[in-house]
Amino acid sequence: MGSRLDTEIKYTAGNHYIFYDTEKDELVRKLKPDTPEYFTWLTGLKSFHFSGKNGHFTARQETRKNKSGHKGTYWSAYRRANKKQHRKYLGFTEKLTINALEDTAQQLDTICKSAPAAPKSPRRRPEKREILYARIKAREETIEQRDQTITKLEKKVSDQEQEIKELKDSIRKLEAALKTKRERLEL
Repeated sequence: MGSRLDTEIKYTAGNHYIFYDTEKDELVRKLKPDTPEYFTWLTGLKSFHFSGKNGHFTARQETRKNKSGHKGTYWSAYRRANKKQHRKYLGFTEKLTINALEDTAQQLDTICKSAPAAPKSPRRRPEKREILYARIKAREETIEQRDQTITKLEKKVSDQEQEIKELKDSIRKLEAALKTKRERLEL
């Protein structure tokens, strides 16, 4: 899957727009803005990057169901600034004229420039070796205590299993003695 910047509409210094499409792997030279061919080309895209006179953004085609359950596709413009993503609704493909794209780029540029910069978090200082060694030692002691507890519990389980065996043997002997007593009484 290609990146969202693979397809591009870019303003050049000669008051022209260049249309680059990676699917065709070439500049779409014959394409003119706001023509039926231009809108047909846009319909076949999922996203494109726009670099205009006064700003830039990435446009993405999105699909949503309306209240009646019909799917509709529309375009949204996205631009990230100061660790925040800004979004503007562009509308249906028919509304993506060059003037509309330029206006949106200008609006997003204004929003991004007026947004306050994200505060920088202070850099954490590395801990001293002594503190790290103390933490390692404490963890090792905790692990050793757990191992000792596990060993004790395993010994306790083993002792209980041995006791159960002995009790079963005693029960068998008592049942055998009871059986022989019953046989004597019956005779």
